Amino acid sequence: MNILVTGGAGYIGSHMVRMLVEEGHEVVVLDTMEFGHGNAIPKQATLVKGDIGDRGAVDAAFSHRPVGAVIHFAGYISVEESVSEPKKYFHNNLVSPIILLEAMEAHGVDKIIFSSTAAVYGEPTVVPIPEDHLKNPTNPYGLSKWCFEHYLGIVDRQKKIRSISLRYFNAAGAALDGNHGEAHAPEIHIIPLGLFAAMNNKEFYLYGDDYPTKDGSCVRDYIHIEDLCRAHILGLDALERGHKTDVFNVGTGVGITNKEVIAEIKKQTGVDFPVAIKSRRPGDPAVLIADPAKLKKELNWEPMCSDISTIVGSAWKWHGKHPEGYRE
Repeated sequence: MNILVTGGAGYIGSHMVRMLVEEGHEVVVLDTMEFGHGNAIPKQATLVKGDIGDRGAVDAAFSHRPVGAVIHFAGYISVEESVSEPKKYFHNNLVSPIILLEAMEAHGVDKIIFSSTAAVYGEPTVVPIPEDHLKNPTNPYGLSKWCFEHYLGIVDRQKKIRSISLRYFNAAGAALDGNHGEAHAPEIHIIPLGLFAAMNNKEFYLYGDDYPTKDGSCVRDYIHIEDLCRAHILGLDALERGHKTDVFNVGTGVGITNKEVIAEIKKQTGVDFPVAIKSRRPGDPAVLIADPAKLKKELNWEPMCSDISTIVGSAWKWHGKHPEGYRE
């Protein structure tokens, strides 16, 4: 299949492009390159530099070859930044993707996989969290994603585009071969930040140790990047078979505290770096753990490499080999 991947030069998107190419798909990447890395994109894929909110750029991406489906990753992802800059997040994560959908309709493309988030749930009242849990986002990032999910439902009811929204829990890790990984600038995720602290023997900041959890730190459900990308492949296959517009959690159902993640990083690197406790970040729920039963049952998905040891080990392998990330 010919597939357009928005945000395909970023962390998750570039792993997705790599997997699609390995499976024989033809891929066009549309990315602003604001945060993306050209060296992360396989040579077999075509890169179009542009914004999903720019109709001309989107049309150019569709013009390379007939596209059968879109996988939409492009968007801003920082919970903390979304609290201080909500307008930026609603424009990038809601308004611009609507322009993408308009272009899809014009080019006769009727299938999309959407990169959503567990942040749509807010503070859960049931753990693990099922897909039908109340949606009450505690930050503009989660709300912007929830709004676009809702809009996709409207588009489906108009019989124009079918979609599968994947609510990621905590994507983490790197390719198991160590040749592809995470390289945000600035970095915002706990595992690479912990590895950087170990590599440079610097202080690590832990945001909050007074949550109502077993050790006072946040609990998250970590999903290895390769398991996450396989969920997208299965979603595409389902849409090809005529699956209805739907939503799935992508997580393991296992919660790991921030302090447990830090302990695993120290164990694998052999560095006992100092940890400083800081105030909670605004908008961070105490516990987010997926109920992945629906994804397992309906799309036959199973996590293969999402234990915390493999996640941290793969990230350590990547950052150890590539301390400067994708050096352009």
